[in-house]
Amino acid sequence: MKYFFKYILLSSTCLPLTLEAATYRWTDTKGEVHYSNSIPPSYSQLGHDELYKNGTKKKTVLSAKKARKIKLAEIEKEKQKILNAEKLKRDRIEEAEDSRLLYIFNNEAELTESYNAKLRLAQLTIDLLKARHKVQSKKLESLEIRYERADLVLQKSALEKEIKNVLDNLKIYQQAITENHVEKDRVKKDYLATLERYKRLSADRIKKAAK
Repeated sequence: MKYFFKYILLSSTCLPLTLEAATYRWTDTKGEVHYSNSIPPSYSQLGHDELYKNGTKKKTVLSAKKARKIKLAEIEKEKQKILNAEKLKRDRIEEAEDSRLLYIFNNEAELTESYNAKLRLAQLTIDLLKARHKVQSKKLESLEIRYERADLVLQKSALEKEIKNVLDNLKIYQQAITENHVEKDRVKKDYLATLERYKRLSADRIKKAAK
């Protein structure tokens, strides 16, 4: 029995000595754990543990696949965090817009009149620009007739400059007319969307008041 205990004691003291000699702990493709002072090149990308001299784990080096997976998960988490923050910001803006809409207009008629006023202003601007465009067009016709009748080079040169200025003005007016038509269409679409939104908010307010 005495010799038996000595054998157990000797065996238990040999294990730490074996681990102390090892620097790394790694697992092969069969799932077997190995202790060694170096890692085979074919297993260097599979991950391993670095050990202290007493055999305890110092740190874990992840496999390339697992490290990439964790990195992608972190990127996705950060992306989701940004999306959630943006959504929260949009929700707060929308909530503020809803409150403003209900505060400004007492009913649908007031909202409609407000947008009709914007549409009338847009149309008035378009009509004014068209009138100016028409004046410039008539001026261009007159200048072109005078240019054809002019005999002196100096006269033609002066008329060419005036014609160029009129053409530039016509281009500016036409662009402004187009932009105002686009704005008018935008106001119409915005009105329809805002009206539906106002109806929904008014219905929700009525429901809350009835509770």
